[in-house]
Amino acid sequence: MINIWSSFTGKKAGRAFVLPAVIILLLLTIFPFLFSLFLSFGKVSFLGGLQIHFAGLRNWLRLFNDERFYNALSNTVLIAVIAVAMEYVLGLGLVLLLNRGVKGSTFFRVLFFLPMMLTPIAVGYMWRMMFNPTRGPINHVLPLLGLPAAGWLTEPKIVLYSIILTDIWQWTPFMILILFAGLQSIPPALLEAAKVDGASGWRLFREIIFPLLIPASVAAILLRSIEVLKIVDKIYILTGGGPGIYSESMTLFGYNLGLRAFDLAYGATIAFSLFATVLVISIIFLLMTRRSQEISLE
Repeated sequence: MINIWSSFTGKKAGRAFVLPAVIILLLLTIFPFLFSLFLSFGKVSFLGGLQIHFAGLRNWLRLFNDERFYNALSNTVLIAVIAVAMEYVLGLGLVLLLNRGVKGSTFFRVLFFLPMMLTPIAVGYMWRMMFNPTRGPINHVLPLLGLPAAGWLTEPKIVLYSIILTDIWQWTPFMILILFAGLQSIPPALLEAAKVDGASGWRLFREIIFPLLIPASVAAILLRSIEVLKIVDKIYILTGGGPGIYSESMTLFGYNLGLRAFDLAYGATIAFSLFATVLVISIIFLLMTRRSQEISLE
């Protein structure tokens, strides 16, 4: 019995414990990933049962000639760029304000984190009621301020900005959380020494706080960018992609074509185009950040 137990110790025992996790990973992630990639080069037929035939680059050529794809891509990138930029600016400003020891800062920290704890579906329904053109509180308050009411979810020119506002409201707390943790990691002695040397508040921020916040800023911006590029839940609840396709995102576009129209091969192609978009944007952002850090060090 001792010999049998000893044979499973060391590396063999470690491999045995890891094996179930590896199998689950293969079944739930890698296999669906590879199968979807195969689907993007195939044609699916349901006549006489599920049949998949190789179709080469047919789906990809269709994608690159699809105006609806470029519309969804531009909508997604616009939402991501504006929402993430505004979330970062607001988050950074609120973090600096809370860090100064404003009266009631502990209460405001808890209050700011509440939107992030809500599910996107709940947030979507809440803002859908707020944006209601006849019964919503926003259109009720605007005339009182001398401003015209608007069709927040029905006018093509402003529908994307309504979605962006919703995302900013929910996810600015995420920026606050990451940036506040980064700010707390800055040695207080360093800041005190700069103040003793006569550094003003702006100079202190520009030359010490902001450079030391770059790692936290990169992590926060990158994580939020990846998430918002996949946005679908709030759009589905708020507008369903409408009016028309003016607010359709990449993920919603893939859902509509792949699962609602049962064009599984084309849906898989859309999904992988989104994967490629996220990958390219992430690489470009990381390269730009690394380059800017190298320049600042020089």
